[in-house]
Amino acid sequence: MGVLAAEQCSWIVAPLIDAGLGPERIRDLVFRLGFEAVVDGGPAIHERLTGLVRHEPAEVRAAWTAVIGRMLALDETG
Repeated sequence: MGVLAAEQCSWIVAPLIDAGLGPERIRDLVFRLGFEAVVDGGPAIHERLTGLVRHEPAEVRAAWTAVIGRMLALDETG
């Protein structure tokens, strides 16, 4: 995936914003997602990424799943 336009970045994180998360928490989650993907993108990556929000309300967990899906969709089109 290359450099993203501001509109793409906003589209990616929109589900988290809609779920009520603030900028600091969104930044933390996206940073941890990137870290996990770079450090160990092995077969258990999905479990580790969904584990980042396992203690959050269902709405946030669903939003996080949507964010990951949007990132993957952009990667496939880019």
